[in-house]
Amino acid sequence: MAAFADMLTSLRKQEGLSQKELAGKTGLTRSAIGMYETGKREPDFETLEIFADFFNVNMDTLLGKAESATPDPKDLPSNAFSIDMSSCHRIPILGRISAGLPLYAEEHIEGYTLTDLNGGAEYFGLRVGGDSMNALRINEGDIIIVRRQEEVEQGEVAVVLVDGEDATVKRFYSSDTTVTLMPQSTNPEHKPQMYDLSKTPIRVLGKVVEVKFLV
Repeated sequence: MAAFADMLTSLRKQEGLSQKELAGKTGLTRSAIGMYETGKREPDFETLEIFADFFNVNMDTLLGKAESATPDPKDLPSNAFSIDMSSCHRIPILGRISAGLPLYAEEHIEGYTLTDLNGGAEYFGLRVGGDSMNALRINEGDIIIVRRQEEVEQGEVAVVLVDGEDATVKRFYSSDTTVTLMPQSTNPEHKPQMYDLSKTPIRVLGKVVEVKFLV
């Protein structure tokens, strides 16, 4: 994708950004940006969406195409396969949350991702920080897909707002008077977090239904 590599470099320089600065703003790594710009690595569709949204250009412009065209089969790699995108829809990735101790929940959109989950529900993505859920393979940098809902069953993995401002992802257990947020970690430092509902308001933001693993 020589055209993409050149266009990415051009767009980045037009914005006056270094590779490190672009990485910070898109959630990618600086080394990945470098490989995209040198053509050593090809972006997947999700990454192209991130760049297109950030630079406010359409996909054809990003790929250096004057207009959309059907690729010639002989130009495709031997292991290429077609993907039916008709069942996918785009959802926002909101700010980072914590899979360790809760962090401030800044609901700003940092990018977008795709899901083929039922479009009849409302979904959003959140980028995870910390290792308190790594026993479930929810690791630092992964994106969790969350179905927005106000209630979950006992023991389900949920995104929870603590005291009106701190968001975290944990297994959720509740009684009439308390909520316990249970980590699932190989790190013994993480302990269950128990809250008295008469002192600390707890609000379920949604249920974790999918994890997009960081590669």
